[in-house]
Amino acid sequence: MPYVFSMTTRMATIAACCVLLLCVLLFLLGVEIGARYVAPAQAASTPAASETAPAPVPASPDAAASAVPASNAS
Repeated sequence: MPYVFSMTTRMATIAACCVLLLCVLLFLLGVEIGARYVAPAQAASTPAASETAPAPVPASPDAAASAVPASNAS
């Protein structure tokens, strides 16, 4: 029983869409791999976040007093 393969317009469209989707996904995968490859090099060249972070601003005395529950206030 011979099998005859015919490439119809519908099959060609499906094949073209699959090839296009595969190319897009491979491109996006390359972008993600590239971003992960460059990230450690950028992290090593920049100073640590704790060195560049500003000092925390102390809360005002009024805010600290209102945060104390009434049962603990003596």
